[in-house]
Amino acid sequence: MAKMTETAARAVGRARVTVSRARRKGEQLATQLAKKKAVRQAGKSVARVRDQAAALARKVTDKVTGRTRKRKRAKVAAAVVGAAAVATAAAIGIARKRKR
Repeated sequence: MAKMTETAARAVGRARVTVSRARRKGEQLATQLAKKKAVRQAGKSVARVRDQAAALARKVTDKVTGRTRKRKRAKVAAAVVGAAAVATAAAIGIARKRKR
């Protein structure tokens, strides 16, 4: 019985080490990818689009009143988030293509 618990403890220890190694490797890859030119450019373009969308949202909310105003703001915010996600995905795709 003692041997079994000892073996199980070793297995758990090994699993923990493997998980921490994998996490470390993933973080390294993420930082490498973040340093890529294409990814940085995409981040800048996303920021530009976000600013423009925010300005547009302010303009829209000025014109609209009450409940409709809140609804519009939510729609525009959702569009901004969607656009940012698409741009980021595209940038990562470009970076991967360049890597190959």
